[in-house]
Amino acid sequence: MMAALWPALLIALVASTVSVMVLAHRLSFLTVGVAHASLAGLGLAAVGGLPLLPVASVVAVAVALLLPLMPTDRGLHHDAASGMLFAGSMALGVLLLATADRQQVDLFSLLFGNILTVEGGDLLWMEWLAPIVLFLVWWMGRAWWSIAFDVETATANGLPVRRCRLLLYAVVGVTVILCVKLAGVVMTTGLLVLPAAIAWFWGRTLLGLWLVSLGAGCTAVVGGLLLSYARDWPAGASIIMLLCLLFCLSWLFTALRRGWGRAG
Repeated sequence: MMAALWPALLIALVASTVSVMVLAHRLSFLTVGVAHASLAGLGLAAVGGLPLLPVASVVAVAVALLLPLMPTDRGLHHDAASGMLFAGSMALGVLLLATADRQQVDLFSLLFGNILTVEGGDLLWMEWLAPIVLFLVWWMGRAWWSIAFDVETATANGLPVRRCRLLLYAVVGVTVILCVKLAGVVMTTGLLVLPAAIAWFWGRTLLGLWLVSLGAGCTAVVGGLLLSYARDWPAGASIIMLLCLLFCLSWLFTALRRGWGRAG
């Protein structure tokens, strides 16, 4: 368990930080799509005998950046375009994984995550990527926040809105790949949506939202790993369930507090 704690906390730090921007920009569907599309990168790496995370990261960023470039004329909106892009990427990944050496592919770990499979090369890749992502969020956070809630004012103030959004999409793509090792392709979205969703009940400022999101993410990771160790449960599923529980408790407390306020 101790070997899994450091990479899990590193993923929680990055995912909880990016989570605030995912919710502010309503990019939950993007995280679902990129996570599933990452199978193409994992398949390419498995077939070519290449390191999984670097190849999957490149493919995830490429898929995330393709989304705003998809044609939206003739009634083809972004949701349909992104659905086709993500489905095609995932289909390619499944075909590639089907042709790969079965001894090199642990499909269950890819789909549902297994932090215990993080090896030296994967951890080094995480430790290299995480500071870059955190620096970009620190550097661009105010601009992304402004664009999320008042794009007209951001444009009037001279912000390059399109380039800022493309950079955010790339950051989300990289973060999705970091999360895949912990929660798998299927549950990665939980790590990128639930921490900020919990924070939305408590925080009022960008700093407040980030602190609550970080606290929720780290609490769920530590608690999930302890549950996994004690009960022999999958770590990724335990962490996501704790995040869901924290969300429900926050929702319930907020509803009760509003009820008490009206009664008073």
